[in-house]
Amino acid sequence: MFEHYSDEPVYNVKAISRQTGVAAATLRAWERRYGVPSPPRTDSGYRLYSARDVAIIRWLKSHIEDGMSISQAVNLLRSLEAQSTDGRAGESAARSLQSDAPASYQRLHDEIIAGAVEFDEEHIEYALGEAFSLFPVEDVCLHLIQPALTTLGEKWHVGEINVSVEHFATNIMRRRLSALMAASPPVSREEWIVSGCAPGEYHELGILMISLFLRRRGYGVIYLGQNIAAARFQEMLLKKQPDLLLLSASGLIAAANLLEVVEGLQPHSTQLDTLIAFGGRVFNNLPELRRRVPGIYVGDDAQTVARRIGELLADKASEIIPEPSYIPVDAETLDALAVLRRLHPEIIAIAARLVQNHIADDPAHDQLLQANENLLQIVGSALRFGEPTVLRNRANWLWDALPPGGITSAQLQRAAQALAEAAESILPSPQLDLLQPYFQEMQSAFDRHDAA
Repeated sequence: MFEHYSDEPVYNVKAISRQTGVAAATLRAWERRYGVPSPPRTDSGYRLYSARDVAIIRWLKSHIEDGMSISQAVNLLRSLEAQSTDGRAGESAARSLQSDAPASYQRLHDEIIAGAVEFDEEHIEYALGEAFSLFPVEDVCLHLIQPALTTLGEKWHVGEINVSVEHFATNIMRRRLSALMAASPPVSREEWIVSGCAPGEYHELGILMISLFLRRRGYGVIYLGQNIAAARFQEMLLKKQPDLLLLSASGLIAAANLLEVVEGLQPHSTQLDTLIAFGGRVFNNLPELRRRVPGIYVGDDAQTVARRIGELLADKASEIIPEPSYIPVDAETLDALAVLRRLHPEIIAIAARLVQNHIADDPAHDQLLQANENLLQIVGSALRFGEPTVLRNRANWLWDALPPGGITSAQLQRAAQALAEAAESILPSPQLDLLQPYFQEMQSAFDRHDAA
């Protein structure tokens, strides 16, 4: 491939670094780990590089900037050098490199799951390291990390693993993604983005991936993390005046918090010409919630979101401002929500007494009392959106409902029944009439689950 370049060693490492834009320490690391480039040394031990070395380094750098890892680029280089140079070699080698990707991802996925179940950090780290050495960062996130997290969530949902397994694996993946974020190339675009999880949202890997993808595309990204208070979002908006603010929620309670944050920020974002975007699992699964948020829903996976944000920022630069399809909740529903919040302590107290009358000696007593609190928050969150039907499927809110110690489906249903009875005994008639469909949809979710 590079036969027409001179092999004469004439450039020292400082000169080669200046010509290629690759740091001297990086060049030495490539040589040590992969044997590329492999310059001769002078009698004094100094490396001297040739024009051919310069061409190879630039070629490797170009492929890394296109999304390859260094090991993947080196493998492609060796494959190309081993083949004929008739013009079809590059295409053939690239196809060969990716042909086994699905099988590789499945194998690595299985290794991550096995490592998580055994709490084997080294096993998970090895699988992630292999994946990032073979495939681009974005592909590993989309085709390995996201599916592995989904599998762990499903296994927890059916009782095959406990929540500590999911937390263990998630923390390892968060650490790896954070390191990649810190190691991203310098900011090369003018636009700045602030991103973070809504109040009460602790599942941050999705928005962390999006922030990483945007950072790797050259955008300035200030990633705030999980469970960010409304006041903190407002502070960052006013202080940094970003081009776009991105919020995420995966559960129904956090989604209602996100709605209130966005509504509170709307006057400031309009004044500062900042776009507000949002997403997350709950909005992916329940499209009817999107219309209630005065922001822009940006998609259901990290790659789609990053691309959509790029389009929004390009349109903004061209003064093409999209109008969110916002339908606010009616005043009657908001009045009912205000009453529910005001009577929250009394409803919980009555529900607790009802639970205690039935299960005073139950070992899960404390968990059931916590479930009452969680379930009332879920009902209030659905009410905040004015959408009772979102409670019809337990999968939309079960994660939010379960207390840390866990309880059975029958026990959770009992807590929901106690909560409905408590609300019926204390809520004024107009608000109770409006809230009845919410409690009925929650009960129907249990009935449907039992029938299945």
